[in-house]
Amino acid sequence: MKNEVFIGLTYGDPAGIGPEILLKTLNNWKFKFKPIVIGLKECLFKDKNKMCNEKPVPFYTTTKKSFNNPRYIPGKPSKNTGIHAYKNLQDAVSLARKNRIVALVTGPVSKEVVNSAHINFHGQTDAMAKICNVDPDSVIMLFVAGDFRIALFTRHIPLKSVSSKISKIKLKKYLLRLNKELKRWFHFRNPKIAILGLNPHAGEAGVFGNEEIKVITPVIKEVNSLGLRTFGPFSPDAILSSAGRDYLLGKKQKYDVYVSFYHDQSLPAFKAVAGFNGVNVSLGLPFLRVSPDHGTAFDIAGKNKASSESYISAVKLLDDLL
Repeated sequence: MKNEVFIGLTYGDPAGIGPEILLKTLNNWKFKFKPIVIGLKECLFKDKNKMCNEKPVPFYTTTKKSFNNPRYIPGKPSKNTGIHAYKNLQDAVSLARKNRIVALVTGPVSKEVVNSAHINFHGQTDAMAKICNVDPDSVIMLFVAGDFRIALFTRHIPLKSVSSKISKIKLKKYLLRLNKELKRWFHFRNPKIAILGLNPHAGEAGVFGNEEIKVITPVIKEVNSLGLRTFGPFSPDAILSSAGRDYLLGKKQKYDVYVSFYHDQSLPAFKAVAGFNGVNVSLGLPFLRVSPDHGTAFDIAGKNKASSESYISAVKLLDDLL
């Protein structure tokens, strides 16, 4: 094992579909990296959830003996399963920071369930940033399906708060950071970055809002003078429908990434065409983290109905990038 290269895998909330999709991924392991599961073997191979053949993979946990059994029932999340998922995430980040794993794939968790355990939790992306002493606002959520990529300027905030988060300083820093991270992990020489407008029709020359005129367009001009290749702002419906159509037809995307200003501006279109091929990537951490682009699906947990396609896509993306 000394010369082997490992990637870390978590199953997220053990009461969700995480254990099932991780088992199915391990059962179809055809990747160059060796897997190490961060968590408990009992959670992965519990009798009611043993859908696949057991594989001789290593496990890692620092969970105390008294907490070794989160006492979960598939489809029945509790504060104990939330705590367990959070503890495993902490262990996984610790391994990555110590360079014992080269990257991390995280299984789905429920923000509601983790918060029920009195943990202030806004998602795995924010949690990992805080553990790494990184400003959560400097971490970029990127969604990937082939060469179709969506980068979010804001993540999980109320829609009414989005406009107040957009300033020249913040947008400039964001675009410089996105450009740097795309070069670092996706090996672009100089990526083409398309920027959506915030408002319908990108504001229609100020008719539907002036963020495009006062903030977005001036920042595009400024960062381009620094050597970036940014374009826009584009009408969101027009450019995303074109990108989605190109993806479905197998055509090369016109841009390397599309910057969306809020979560539901772009992700419905992305998920509609990408399906289980979509992968969530966290940029801005000391290591590369990816995850399947779906949730815990407690309603089908333990029923052998869950698709592992997105989890497998996440591992394949690491295989391609690293």
